[in-house]
Amino acid sequence: MRRQIFADHTLVYHWDSGSSADPLVLMAHQDVVAPGDLDSWTHPPFSGAVADGVIWGRGAIDDKGPLVCICDAVENLLAQGFTPDRDVYLLFGHDEEVAGIGVPTVVEYFREQQIVPGLVIDEGGGVAGDLFPINEKVAVIGTAEKGLLDLQLTAVDPGGHASMPGKNPATTRIARALVKLGDYNFPAQVTPPIMEMLTIIGEHSSGPLAAVLSRADRFQRLITTLMPRSGPLMNAMIRTTAVPTMLEGSQGTNIMAESASAVLNIRILTGETVTGTVDRVRKVIDDPQIELTIINASEPTPAARTDGPAFERVKEAVAETFPGAVISPFLVVGASDARHLAQISDYVYRFYPFELDAQARGLLHSVNERLSVDALEHGIRFYEAVLRRSH
Repeated sequence: MRRQIFADHTLVYHWDSGSSADPLVLMAHQDVVAPGDLDSWTHPPFSGAVADGVIWGRGAIDDKGPLVCICDAVENLLAQGFTPDRDVYLLFGHDEEVAGIGVPTVVEYFREQQIVPGLVIDEGGGVAGDLFPINEKVAVIGTAEKGLLDLQLTAVDPGGHASMPGKNPATTRIARALVKLGDYNFPAQVTPPIMEMLTIIGEHSSGPLAAVLSRADRFQRLITTLMPRSGPLMNAMIRTTAVPTMLEGSQGTNIMAESASAVLNIRILTGETVTGTVDRVRKVIDDPQIELTIINASEPTPAARTDGPAFERVKEAVAETFPGAVISPFLVVGASDARHLAQISDYVYRFYPFELDAQARGLLHSVNERLSVDALEHGIRFYEAVLRRSH
């Protein structure tokens, strides 16, 4: 295949089928987050150790697992002399974990070349049996993702010796602002991807749950009250969330900070905006002396279409790989490189082709990240199924 390199390390492989209309883009990112405490790992995080049927290492799930599956699926089909029904681009970003420029650079190239993807698949949802109180496993395909906003709060003060503190030093004002934000719940709303998901789950439910979910559009207030009680994931699906991730103050124990700051990582719900969210934070903290600075921001993506051949192609591949699983749209609460492709395509879907229970999901960005060899095999079969189909 023809290989191109963008922004020094992002890779694009082009599988020329002779038909350039509605090309297929399969995505994964090469980079991973830091491994954390090396001594806490059962096997070294960059060893790729295979033990007891499990592949151990940072990135096994996020996102080298899908990357390996894509490459293996393509090489299997190439060895068979297979030609896809449309051009295929393999897009492997290098700086997804730091919201970098790799994939945005490729999107600009696609724009210049008038390449409009007819189907994009990147990381996102997965297959699980513990997300909903139904008997079947559920395969959730991300049709949209929340926006991302890193917002810095900064307070300044004359500082001075800690033995003579003023009434409202910079650190106190930042702490007060964070407490207010911690006590605040952003407005809850059932967005279209979640409405579709709840309706489908309702069709496979029984009793009171089926009665409520089958009429989800009429019981939105009840749903937005109950979903947060099911845990952080369900809460994040229906509202914007904000959490402080970085704090900075004085450099000495006996020195009052001349400047104190906190960085909020905010995930913006579909239908809301970066500007509106910043305004809401400013109103909640209610301190005009605290400066708000946007470090990084991207708007929530529009929901991809679920009524055409592109989504059907993904659904059919999921059904073939995970027989019996209920297939549903889903709102991805994190951020991925797929959001950049959503600027040029209406058919961007986010799916990990693995079975991931709560324990496995908890390993992303944590120690002892791992993936079973069986799961890897399912991933390879999924991408082969996507490529074999023709719509």
